[in-house]
Amino acid sequence: MPRRHRGTVRPARSDPGVGAPAQGRVHPSAVPAVDRRIGLAVLPLRLFVGLTFLYAGLDKLLFDPTFLDAAAPTSLLNQLQDFAHTSPLAPLITRIAEPFVGPIGVLIAIAEIAVGLGALTGLLARASAWGGFAIAMLLWLTASFAIHPYYLGPDLPYAAGWLTLALVGDGDAFTLRPALGRWLAGMGLESPDPDPGRRRLVHGLVLGGAAVFTGGFAWLLGEAGRTTLTAQLRAAPSPSPTAPAVGPVATPAGAIGTLASLRQQGGSIAFQMPTTGQFAGDPAVLVLLADGTAVAYDAVCTHAGCTVGYDPGSSDLFCPCHGATFDPARHGAVLGGPTNIPLPEVPIQVDAQTGVITLTTST
Repeated sequence: MPRRHRGTVRPARSDPGVGAPAQGRVHPSAVPAVDRRIGLAVLPLRLFVGLTFLYAGLDKLLFDPTFLDAAAPTSLLNQLQDFAHTSPLAPLITRIAEPFVGPIGVLIAIAEIAVGLGALTGLLARASAWGGFAIAMLLWLTASFAIHPYYLGPDLPYAAGWLTLALVGDGDAFTLRPALGRWLAGMGLESPDPDPGRRRLVHGLVLGGAAVFTGGFAWLLGEAGRTTLTAQLRAAPSPSPTAPAVGPVATPAGAIGTLASLRQQGGSIAFQMPTTGQFAGDPAVLVLLADGTAVAYDAVCTHAGCTVGYDPGSSDLFCPCHGATFDPARHGAVLGGPTNIPLPEVPIQVDAQTGVITLTTST
C-alpha cells in the first residue's frame, strides 16, 4: 500500500487565497488594521499641541522683540540665568546654553515650529510627537522645575499630551500624507508603492524645509520690527541738559541702601544677596512702602524662577515672564498670576537715626 507522508498538506496552486502571496502584493495579515476612531479621538489633542507649539515658535521669532535681546529683562539669556538657580540642568545651562544663547534660541523656535507642523500635517507624526515630548520635558527641567505643587506648572501636561501622540499615532485621520504621496507620484518622484524608508526621508525633507522656511521668514519679519523699535528708542528725546542734576545718595559700605536712596530711586533698589546664607547669590529687591518703612524680598519668582521687578505705578512686585504679581506691603502675598506661593521676605535692619538699611546676620 502507498506510503503516507506526514506533515502539512500543501494547498493547490490554483487557490489564490492561500500559500505564498503573489509577488508585489502584501498579504492582508501583514498590514496592521488602523482604527480611525483613535485618530478622531486624538484629533483635538493634535490640534491643540500642534497649534500651540507652532505659535510658540513663531512668537519667539516674530512677535517677541525681547526674546533674543540680551539686554531685555525677559530675554532668553536672563531667563536662563534665573533658571540656573533652581534647575537640575544648571551646569548645562551655564556652560552650554548661556554662551550660545542666540543660536540656541533660534534652534528652539525652529524645533517648536517643526513639531507643530508635524502634528498638524501628519508628516513624521510620531517622530514629531517624540520631539515635542523632549522639548516639553526640557522646559519642565528648566523653566518650571521650581514650581510647587508640580501640577501648577504648564510643561508636564504638554509632555503627557505629546507622549500620548507618540504612542498611539494619528490614526491616519486628517493628514496630508495621502495628498503628498499623490502629488509626488504625479511629479514622478514617488512610485505607487514606495519604500517606507524612502518615504520617511521625503516626508522629513518636506517637513524640515517647511519649518526652516517658516522660521526664517518669521525671523526676517521680526528682525525688521526689532530694528524699527531700536531706531525709535534711539530717536527718543533725551533729558534736557539744562535740568538740574540730582546727585546720588551715598550708601555706606556693607549696606544695601538707605531710606533716602529709596526715595530718590522711585521706591525700590535691586541688589544681590551674599554668596552664603539662605538666599545665596539670588537677586533681591528693597522696597519703600507707603508708610515710610522698608522691606526686602528675594526676587526669584516662585512660579518659574524669573526675576521680579518693582512696578512704581501699582507699588507691586511683578514678574515679566508670566505675569505673577506680589504685594510687598503684605509679606509678598500673591495678588495674581500662575503661583500661590508668596515671595520669601529677606530680614533687614533700618537704622532709625541715619536710615541706613542692612541685612540681618541671620541671612
